[in-house]
Amino acid sequence: MFNFFKNKVATKQRLPPPVKEVKILNYAQGAASPIKNIYKKTRDEINTADEDIGESKDLLMARSSYLYMNNAIGAAAIKKIRTNVIGRGLRVKPSIANEILGLKQEDVDRIHKEISILWEMFTDECDIENFSNFYQIQSLVLINQLVYGETFVLLPLKKREGQLFDLKIKLVDSTRCQNPSGASDRIKNGVEISEDGEIIGYHFTKSNTSSETVRVEPRGKQSGRRNVLCVMEKERIGQRRGVPILAPVIELLYQLSEYTATEITSASVAALFSVFIKNASEDTFTPEGQDPLDNVETDKENDKDYIVKMGYGTINELPPGKDIVLAAPNRNGAGFEEFVKTLLRQLGAALEIPYEILLTHFTASYSASRAALLEVWKMYSMRRSWLVSDFCKPIYEEFLDECVAKGMLKLPGYENILYRKCYQKAEWYGPVQGQLNPVQEVNAAVTKVKVGISTLERETRELNGGDFEANNMQRHIESEKRGELKNESSI
Repeated sequence: MFNFFKNKVATKQRLPPPVKEVKILNYAQGAASPIKNIYKKTRDEINTADEDIGESKDLLMARSSYLYMNNAIGAAAIKKIRTNVIGRGLRVKPSIANEILGLKQEDVDRIHKEISILWEMFTDECDIENFSNFYQIQSLVLINQLVYGETFVLLPLKKREGQLFDLKIKLVDSTRCQNPSGASDRIKNGVEISEDGEIIGYHFTKSNTSSETVRVEPRGKQSGRRNVLCVMEKERIGQRRGVPILAPVIELLYQLSEYTATEITSASVAALFSVFIKNASEDTFTPEGQDPLDNVETDKENDKDYIVKMGYGTINELPPGKDIVLAAPNRNGAGFEEFVKTLLRQLGAALEIPYEILLTHFTASYSASRAALLEVWKMYSMRRSWLVSDFCKPIYEEFLDECVAKGMLKLPGYENILYRKCYQKAEWYGPVQGQLNPVQEVNAAVTKVKVGISTLERETRELNGGDFEANNMQRHIESEKRGELKNESSI
């Protein structure tokens, strides 16, 4: 009996410990797996925007600039965005908020016309370099923002003889925004922020060749007017500097350039008709500096039997010991086009430009082409609204401030902040979406106006970028002229 209980206890002691329940994490089996081979080459680190962008900013700008200047696809993408977002320039249409101002309609119309006239005068005087007008500066601002990641704009006041406006626009190269010597922790990549993350200063070098920096505040402390505008696309929280639009596809564009160059070289070599004389022994080797065919001619003179001719379909018999080998590179470039198309589709997806739009190559159906145009227009419209918000609108507001301060415009109550913002309301318009079937799209616009979901003014801008009021006035003038001609012909 004792042995029985003893064996029972021993058996119980030898049992394995209970198995603990192990949780199987779903992400750890896929995207967060620490053991899969596909993730072994990745660097699983999370950095701040300043670390990721700041450490690579100069290199990204240099490579993006190179691709814009030397790569056909890179240049095409940036110029296509510039042309469709800005075109001949984004025009302003004053649209004051009269619901709050409570002005008479005739006063509203008068103010709109006066602002428009003065604005067109300003657009010719705004360049600090006295070289470009406002619409050409828009193009330069957007191209630099796309290529380098951002464009810095200064708004100094400079009086020039024979000009009405002191407000000027000065563009600053992105490479000049750098940390000063002994920069504090609040200054990263040339941009200084407060405890709340507000940008309180930009540090620019005095020139492109100088390392000495100057601190410029975004707004004047006493006047409150803008000193610096930074036109950039912000993608991350805490981001202070922009990233070139080509950054995600820089490697792809470099590889595509090398592949294209290799194919061009191979095709050029394959097109050549090269002839090599094969030497069977030292006796048939041509001395350095002599023509390889000279020996053949010598053999011909000695034995009078061998003649070598180069021509279409000719067959030559060579002397003993010499042989002709034709160079015929066997390279099949049939897959080049499809491979490049595949790469360009990936590139277009990253840049939000469909393949057909990127290459201006429409071979699909009307519906497919129309869908591509509609899709890319979303991106154009988005970038246009950003440019208006970051560049056009602030300058327009500074322009109105100067006009009122100098007495060029009489805007009752402008000193009141609320009224001032009401006077500064405006709409901006530029290039319109392309039309594949103008008649069909005009009929659609007419229908939208009839049922009340749009207006003549909006449809005029969206169909051809025109001004409804200017069109209406011109139509009235033409109608009167046609009436005068009709009356004269009836006399």
